[in-house]
Amino acid sequence: SLHDALPIYWEKWTRHEGDAMRRVVDAFNQSQTRIFVRYVVTADIGQKSMVAIAGGAPPDLIGLYAFNVPGYAESGALMPLDDLAPRFGVTLEMYAEGVRGVMTHRAPGRSDGPRWWACVNTAGSVALYYNRAAFREVGLDPDRGPRTIAELDEAHRRLVKRRAGNEGRGTLERVGFFHPEPGWWSWIWAYHFARGGDGSGTPGIYDAAADRATIDAPANIEAMRWMQGYSRDLGQREARAFKETFGNYFTPENPFLTGKVGMIVQGPWVANLIGAFKPDFDYGVCAFPTLDGKGPPVGHIDTDVIVIPRGARHPEASMEFIAWTQRQDMTELLATAHCKPSPLAVASESFLATHPNRGVRVHYDLFRSPRAFHAPRTRVWQQIKDEFDTQVQRVWRDEAPAEQIMRALQPRAQAILDRAADQRRRRSARSEERRVGKEGRSRW
Repeated sequence: SLHDALPIYWEKWTRHEGDAMRRVVDAFNQSQTRIFVRYVVTADIGQKSMVAIAGGAPPDLIGLYAFNVPGYAESGALMPLDDLAPRFGVTLEMYAEGVRGVMTHRAPGRSDGPRWWACVNTAGSVALYYNRAAFREVGLDPDRGPRTIAELDEAHRRLVKRRAGNEGRGTLERVGFFHPEPGWWSWIWAYHFARGGDGSGTPGIYDAAADRATIDAPANIEAMRWMQGYSRDLGQREARAFKETFGNYFTPENPFLTGKVGMIVQGPWVANLIGAFKPDFDYGVCAFPTLDGKGPPVGHIDTDVIVIPRGARHPEASMEFIAWTQRQDMTELLATAHCKPSPLAVASESFLATHPNRGVRVHYDLFRSPRAFHAPRTRVWQQIKDEFDTQVQRVWRDEAPAEQIMRALQPRAQAILDRAADQRRRRSARSEERRVGKEGRSRW
């Protein structure tokens, strides 16, 4: 037959992101006649994929988020790639150092090493974007973003602009930095408050080695106090009314584009927003500041991954397709369309020189930094994050002192982790019982 294998690929992307991945799929299908990948855009992909795998009818390939990997791996829902991937020329060493951590996972409490479960198809890091024109207006150097938290605070103070009112502090017209914009990463600040040049002063809000929440760690308490200080200085009523004037992210009314917020924390994809609605917008990019501004940069790395689920009908054909997507030309095609760096350790000079994000090299520096970090690698991260997001909103609204809110959250987060650990022990015990029973029946 023309095609010996017809693997089905579920992916979550739509619009220009989905169109770019479809071009990669089409290029693969046209490159040979043995395999034809069928590309299916799938909403709510995390839940639908797990149901399909549990029901014994999964697709052959799934495009997930990095935070899905621990839960899928621990549930036995993925095919390990340790032996399969190298047969098709794919190795962990191909990828930027900071990206590799999302590809492997070891369940807490296991003594064996982590296994390889996913490949990365796009990756981004989170940095500070700032309005160069606004910097010039208030006497700040547009060629140098803030390097320390104190410098960020000073830039914020200078950029705040109010319209006088009859009462209160006046209506906010512009701020320097505004933590709830966009508010997607409410948990990252502790990493930037770590003390010690290597970033080892805190495990952030989760200690993976001990499977322990560290939300009450000094660095996180200090970071939350810092956030709350901004809210108090701006004024609760004024800040709330100001936020209500913001447009949605991918619109011309985005507050960074309109000049209402002078500095934002964002990923490289924000250049697509700028290109779509305000291509002449003059912006700068730098790593988000730390307390002392010394040492390698600190930043969160987030990725999209591609996996082969357990029960896939065409695992080898699927891996051959994955290997195609991990070629330098394909990763750079996809990364350019998504306005992200390539996840690979080596990028072509032409890719960097023509990239639509002028700060792409800043993001690569974060990819290579020993102080880069990922979302906590636990299967219950989304549950903890939901709790954390809710409590950070309380911090911002100044409902109680930041340290009180975080210390009350600590045992709740740990309880989520403890329940997950208990479930792992129960699953392990059931698996052992089934193994012993099977061996007994075999001997009989």
